[in-house]
Amino acid sequence: MPELDAEHLRLPVRRPPAVGSRLWREWCFARAAFRHFRVKFLLIGGLLLGGGLLFRLLEPEKHHSYPRAVYYTWVLVFGQPPEEFPASAALQAMFFIVPLLGLLVILEGLVEFALILRDRRRYERSWCKVMAASLSNHIILVGLGKLGYRTYRLLRQLGEEVVVIEHNADNQFLEDIRRDGSPLFVGDARREAFLEDANAAAAKSIILATNHDMVNLEVALDARRINPQIRVVMRMFDQNIADKVREGFNLQVAMSQSALSAPAFVTAALEGSTVSSLLVGDQLMVIERWPVDLGGPFHKKTVAQIMADHGVVVIERRPRGGEPRLIPPPDTTLEAGDELLIQGTFPAFNKMRATSAGQPQCAR
Repeated sequence: MPELDAEHLRLPVRRPPAVGSRLWREWCFARAAFRHFRVKFLLIGGLLLGGGLLFRLLEPEKHHSYPRAVYYTWVLVFGQPPEEFPASAALQAMFFIVPLLGLLVILEGLVEFALILRDRRRYERSWCKVMAASLSNHIILVGLGKLGYRTYRLLRQLGEEVVVIEHNADNQFLEDIRRDGSPLFVGDARREAFLEDANAAAAKSIILATNHDMVNLEVALDARRINPQIRVVMRMFDQNIADKVREGFNLQVAMSQSALSAPAFVTAALEGSTVSSLLVGDQLMVIERWPVDLGGPFHKKTVAQIMADHGVVVIERRPRGGEPRLIPPPDTTLEAGDELLIQGTFPAFNKMRATSAGQPQCAR
């Protein structure tokens, strides 16, 4: 059965340019670094302003301007006396204390800042939190396995802002998320702090794609408590539990992987022309490719006639040698060599096969 891959879907891309995304990411990193050093900045600012004030008050005969007095304090921070040893006891104490504070605050801050620039990964949560806080109406994705990563790629192709939470620090897809510029939190999503950091209060949806049903359920309930309006899309392996969870906890969507996969396995085993299938209520809906043969039941008929005669929907028409057209107009006349993508119930396809001259083959 052909597999629909997000990379091959023709979707409108509304993503910002990569440069803009990187600049926004760097700006968020700068804001996070400033928050980290804000206490040191306040200490240095207070030291400079206070020291400048003392120079003016305790040496009035020298008529220091305030900028010069602040500069004297700044020079003193680095152990360079700006003038001869003063007569004032308070200024004498400053000459000993301020250089020590400079070593403890400024030099330590410079070393720490250099370490942050060298190893940004250690502070990733801080600046990703800043990034997530600036988003609204975004989507939170929990779990970055193969299903989660494909979901992420498709959402980004659709232009959606996504915040990712993944438990495994060695996950193979983490670097792709970082390069893409989306906020990423590495840790256990069951800790409510991660949902708060991901700005769940302003998110429109949360997708729970881990391999553990109870983890997905616990995070879903936490997200609903933080944001009662958030839309929950949850992966569950037991369809019976998924149905009960959807009804009992009022979650909009709870999907079982086996329930999604079973129709695809069945129809692929029965018909080679099947592209996709799903259950709608108790009806098995199928999407198949059908060729239009010369003199066949579809030849010279319009799309509207096929829909009326067989109860199916023509999703796409691909003329021979031409570009495919999604949702062709009802008055489109089909010619030999066309290939159709048709959706309908499985019994409807069986009826069409019974009335056709032969079995349709999946064109490749």
